[in-house]
Amino acid sequence: MASYLKKMGSCSKSMGWKTFGRVAGRLRKKPTFPIDWKNIRSALVIRPDRLGDVVLSIPVYESIKRSFPHIQTVALVNKAYAQIFNDNPFVDEVLGYDPRRPWLLADCLNKRSFDLALTLNKKFSAGASVMAWLSGATYKAGYLHEENSWLQDVHANPESKPRHEILNNLELLKVLSVPEIVEQPQIYFSTDEKNSTDELLKSFGYDSQRPLILMKMGSRVREWGWAPEKFIAVVEKLLENDATQIAFIVGPGEADEVQFATKNMHRKPWILPALSIKKLAALIAKSRLLFCNHTGIMHLASATQTPTLVIFKHGEIRRWGPFGNRHIILEERGTETLAPEIVLDAIDQLLHPTSNPSSAGISE
Repeated sequence: MASYLKKMGSCSKSMGWKTFGRVAGRLRKKPTFPIDWKNIRSALVIRPDRLGDVVLSIPVYESIKRSFPHIQTVALVNKAYAQIFNDNPFVDEVLGYDPRRPWLLADCLNKRSFDLALTLNKKFSAGASVMAWLSGATYKAGYLHEENSWLQDVHANPESKPRHEILNNLELLKVLSVPEIVEQPQIYFSTDEKNSTDELLKSFGYDSQRPLILMKMGSRVREWGWAPEKFIAVVEKLLENDATQIAFIVGPGEADEVQFATKNMHRKPWILPALSIKKLAALIAKSRLLFCNHTGIMHLASATQTPTLVIFKHGEIRRWGPFGNRHIILEERGTETLAPEIVLDAIDQLLHPTSNPSSAGISE
């Protein structure tokens, strides 16, 4: 019954958008083509969803800026993730969206003027579509859906072959004939952020001669995470000979689980304090390896070129997997059969890629 009601609600919402679009589309003045890029002075890039989505949008800004240095690039993202763009030379401004106070964004957009708005969401997003509409941009580009066909002037096909989300984002630029496309995401750090990371590691007694492994047990949905006791088995084995240093990343609401899981360990990993996203990214950049479930921080490792071992219990690997860094992906779907020994072997491959004969399994 619940699924039926949900489907009915979704259908009603879709019909509402189509009806609104038929009216709004008639009132909207269509721009002229082809686009004269000399007259495009500002570009609003809309990606108001989760951490990983925002990280994977980073190449869009560099591609625009390298192709057209005169364009002012503006990121519209959830305010919780706005700091990701700090110190990025290809992002001129960040508009932080507060989901609890949407009227503030509406007021902000009504006071602005943009020449181009890009909606990166491949799946139809009512919220992102409203933002594009409120932007008043002369040209609007996004993935084509029945609900937003009236809104977008330039369309990409959502039924494309499976590919990474970075490439989905960049597809809009290709449709727009943006000449220079950059695929690799990169996060930039200030001197203060680097120094702060060094001070944090120093407080734990960090030894630069031994590899630092960061681990995160938690996942947004509990069922999407590898069993905590298996994480602990891996940690205990790694700490037997003091060859590595291990630090646990503690996400929101995960502190009690981490404390419970580690309380009886003879040799304990470091338990990191709560960190801002940017500080966490700087710490990941300093580490030799990130080991985690399929979560948003996995993409921070891609954007810092940090080797990654990730366990996928859900999701499309081709679309949401690591990108551009050395990594190994292990799958455990619908079972609990992934053994700690397999994980330990993968960690060894990533830490010692030249000496381990099985390192051919590493993906670049």
